[in-house]
Amino acid sequence: MFIMEPEKSLLKEFINGGWIIPFIGALTMATRLISSPVKLTILQQLKKVCAASMLSGVAWIIIDSGTVINSLEISSLYKAIIYGTIGVVSPEIINGIVNLAKKFEKSPEKFIKK
Repeated sequence: MFIMEPEKSLLKEFINGGWIIPFIGALTMATRLISSPVKLTILQQLKKVCAASMLSGVAWIIIDSGTVINSLEISSLYKAIIYGTIGVVSPEIINGIVNLAKKFEKSPEKFIKK
């Protein structure tokens, strides 16, 4: 079980500045959608923006909040690039993870070495 110190709570960290990361992810996806020649419905666009926001938030939890990786030092510029890139390519990241899970489901022995 994972127990955090009260002064390092994830919610407190999110309120103090982490909230901007999902916003950055959503903005980068919105920029991609605006600049794309492909026409999507409003619902499809909203789904992509929400996915980008959520995935950027997950990246923040892993990289910057200190709850998963405590000793990793990455400059703020690199973090901003990572979060923005994740926002832009979030549909591809999610599709890749789903495809990998489907391949694992069909033949897990290919992924698990004995």
